[in-house]
Amino acid sequence: MGAGGQASGYEIDQSIRFNDDDAAYLYRDNDAAQTDTKKFTYSVWIKRGAITGGTNTGLLSGGSGTTSGRSDFIFTAGSATGDSSNNDSLKFDIYTGGWTQIRADAKLRDPSAWYHIVLVYDAANGTANDTLIMYVNNTRLTLDSTSGVPNNLSLVNANGQRTRVGADASGTPVEYDGYMAEINMIDGQALTPASFGETNTSGVWVPKAYSGSYGNNGFFIDGRDSSDLGDDESGNGNDFTSTGLVAADQMLDSPTNNFSIFSPIASCNVSGQALTISDGNLRTSAGGTTNAIEAVTQIAPTAGKYYAEFTLNAAPQLSNQYPAIGIIGIDLNITGGNNLNNSSFFGYLPNGNKAKGGTVSSYGDTYTNGDIIGIAMDLDNQKIWFSKNGTYQDSGDPAAGSDAAFTDLVAGTQYRFCVSHAGSTATDVTGNFGASAFNTAAPTGFKALSSANLPTPTIADPSKHFQTTLYNGTGSELEVDQSGENSTFQPDFAWIKNRSNAGNEHELYDAVRGATKAIFSSATSAESTQAQGLKSFDGDGFTVGTRGEVNTSGSTNVAWQWLANNTTGSTNDDGSVDSTVAVNTTAGFSICKFNPGGNSNVTFGHGLGVAPRLVLVKNLEDATNWQMLHLDQGVGNKLFLNTNGLPASDANMWQNTAPTSTVVSVGTSQTTNEQNIAYVFAEVEGFSKIRSYVANASTDGPFVYCGFRPAFVMFISIAGSGAGRWMLDTARNPFNVADDILQANSNAAESSGSSYNLDFLSNGFKVRTASDFNASGRTIAFVAFAEHPFGGDGIAPVTAR
Repeated sequence: MGAGGQASGYEIDQSIRFNDDDAAYLYRDNDAAQTDTKKFTYSVWIKRGAITGGTNTGLLSGGSGTTSGRSDFIFTAGSATGDSSNNDSLKFDIYTGGWTQIRADAKLRDPSAWYHIVLVYDAANGTANDTLIMYVNNTRLTLDSTSGVPNNLSLVNANGQRTRVGADASGTPVEYDGYMAEINMIDGQALTPASFGETNTSGVWVPKAYSGSYGNNGFFIDGRDSSDLGDDESGNGNDFTSTGLVAADQMLDSPTNNFSIFSPIASCNVSGQALTISDGNLRTSAGGTTNAIEAVTQIAPTAGKYYAEFTLNAAPQLSNQYPAIGIIGIDLNITGGNNLNNSSFFGYLPNGNKAKGGTVSSYGDTYTNGDIIGIAMDLDNQKIWFSKNGTYQDSGDPAAGSDAAFTDLVAGTQYRFCVSHAGSTATDVTGNFGASAFNTAAPTGFKALSSANLPTPTIADPSKHFQTTLYNGTGSELEVDQSGENSTFQPDFAWIKNRSNAGNEHELYDAVRGATKAIFSSATSAESTQAQGLKSFDGDGFTVGTRGEVNTSGSTNVAWQWLANNTTGSTNDDGSVDSTVAVNTTAGFSICKFNPGGNSNVTFGHGLGVAPRLVLVKNLEDATNWQMLHLDQGVGNKLFLNTNGLPASDANMWQNTAPTSTVVSVGTSQTTNEQNIAYVFAEVEGFSKIRSYVANASTDGPFVYCGFRPAFVMFISIAGSGAGRWMLDTARNPFNVADDILQANSNAAESSGSSYNLDFLSNGFKVRTASDFNASGRTIAFVAFAEHPFGGDGIAPVTAR
């Protein structure tokens, strides 16, 4: 299986799984002098297993195993004073008679993809802040201090000292949990990430082969020999001894082909029921109440044919209905109870029955401890088959497409493999999604569930269609370029907000109405001409004049930009009234100008060719509210962008009619003979997601699967209580936790804090606040746009955030 998308064509064939329950790590007692006691570079690709929060986990260490002298590169459990705010960030601990602790600012708690981590020690550098440098995915991290770094830090590869990979240097090692690949130690050189990786044509950071020298105590471990996972491939012969590792810990999961696991942040926990995910997030067990609890995969495709296997490690429970093994739709909010009743669950039960949406019927053989259940899932033809120990039940034949267990999967639904647990004692299952050899070969036409086997996304480089740009105001005419992105484009819609100064409205400009024509998402005001606002749309951004709202001297500003088709629009006559439309069908976005002409109910054409899920409409001539239709609010309700209210019943605003592939219906609330502008958005797999979730009022909030790494998310409360229209992006928050908030309905300056905590992840986002967009009783609608797709055939898998 080729990874695709690699800039240099370099592919990594395997990784090493470190399961901390097995006390797994590699070690070597150095027996040669270092090339340089003041310089080294350590590069490693990791995919985290357990997101430990309050527990230190070791990545690399050197020392005697006592506090007489040691150096530990770890994921930290917090500061020396017990402050948990540093949980899951990188830290370098040095003990030379006293502790020096150096922490990075980013929280690395995405278990769904791979990180590239580079640690550089350069005591010979004359700049104090460059003595110790940490990079993640080619971006340098901010460290809390480097002033205390000793000038002779050499324990990680010093003569006579023990070097550990995957553990710290304590007497009882604290081990890392997860996967490692391409482990490079360069003794005597201070290098940059460019020696080990590169940016491909889609803007993704990908591995490349290191071609330099290693120095005396350098090494390269890639795990290619399953019988000797610590074998040094650098040519130095600096082999490592393994403890707690076996041949089965060589995995196909790698930075160039990311295989599915059970997600430790997406699975549903219910009160009184503890779910455990271990063994590289491939084993799931639970035992407690009779409430069912799900372990689900972190990849949820909508198309393709996939095969997976599940091995029972314990006897079934609760009259042999659990563990129920199958698939479940992504959009369900699982809250506990009998999950066999969920309408998008399709499963095979230990008592031999099959279950779908509360309907249980006879099917095949019973299964128990030691049996292996295979699932062949065909999302192209909406079918699923189950096997026991290699025999498909009820005469099923996935390769021929015949005698499926179910033939009514819902087309377009994102399905996850699922193990549903219940019982007073543990049910225990190991999943295999292809990172190890299957017990029985996958049926012809079916593939392992990995990033390389997903369908090719429509948009490989989202920065060609959407970008967030930050700029500082000068007070003079300013050309704002998209210089920090992989690609550039001439925007047709620019949404600009002054971040630092309160009282400045959100200003929106588009190419259909023309430059200098401003409307304001945070106000009811009619369109106004601002000669010194956005003056022109340029080939790689836009130009602003001296208007304070978009260019106050010394201000910080953000601009969200979308591509339509670089025209002022053309006539669309699909609706009952004509519209002027500029449309980007690839990205699912159009700008539509229309006049209802005084008619009581009208439709206008949007040009997308598919039904949109989000529509924003503003009367350009009167001071009126912004009409907003997010499909999850219901077409029989009205909702406004510029207020913080909830949807209210109104069958007239949208004619109680959902948008179609050609038109949007506007009702009697929009009948004036005046010009209107509409911004219309449809979902595009791998680029945009326009859905909703149910809040749980916990800092361990919902995980929302998007199928891409988001660049921007806006949240809208649509049930429970009124709230803001919160906007976050990765330009203002390049590392997690993201908490810099602007609100589309407010002219307030940017604010931040724990009430807005969000993790942007490789495949979606994780809510980390118990309030605002996760407050009790709320349902939250959202719209998200991609930074990169998660993966796909011919597409490099995105790195973790």
